[in-house]
Amino acid sequence: MPFNSRRVALACVAALAISACGSADVTAVEQRPVDGLHLLTVAAGSPPLSTTVASFYAVRGRNAGADLWYRATPGRGDSTKFLEFRLDGASLDRRPDGTPIADGDSVRITLTVIDATHLIVDFQPSGLRFAAGNPARLKMFFTEVGDDLDQNGRVDSGDDSIAQQLSIWRQETLGAPWFKVSSIVVKENKEIDAELAGFTGYAAAY
Repeated sequence: MPFNSRRVALACVAALAISACGSADVTAVEQRPVDGLHLLTVAAGSPPLSTTVASFYAVRGRNAGADLWYRATPGRGDSTKFLEFRLDGASLDRRPDGTPIADGDSVRITLTVIDATHLIVDFQPSGLRFAAGNPARLKMFFTEVGDDLDQNGRVDSGDDSIAQQLSIWRQETLGAPWFKVSSIVVKENKEIDAELAGFTGYAAAY
């Protein structure tokens, strides 16, 4: 599915959520305690990440982003991607203290993998906000998890079911509950796509 189509689908999910706000039957964003979330686990023998920290300056008015990759291993033509993060020129909106970000202003952004085994990444500065019409875009890849997603020793229909449940989840602080982010799974690419309104910790899970 082209990314533009996936973006439209995500926007539709958000619109439906907003339109439901006036109803007494509103369904809240799904929340899980730390021990209630099923984090993906990278398969044994997978290569380490090339780096666990990526920093760059994002400037309002310019596109920007960062990628995190696994190291190439013997016998493979190329390394595999772990994460892709993108900002449009109009994405930067407000600093963590609430002040607006003007054209030409810059913000130093840092992505830190705090748990490479379970695909958990911290985004700083925490509290940075993105424009509603131009959110940041995050892709997390579960290629190195393998096909046995529940790691029960076999690949079966249970793994297909898990793939359909995968999403990106956010956590405000370590130990706090996890909240589900509207996401789209591109199974053939082993990728999970989501649009982000701001910075916090994120993980790929179900």
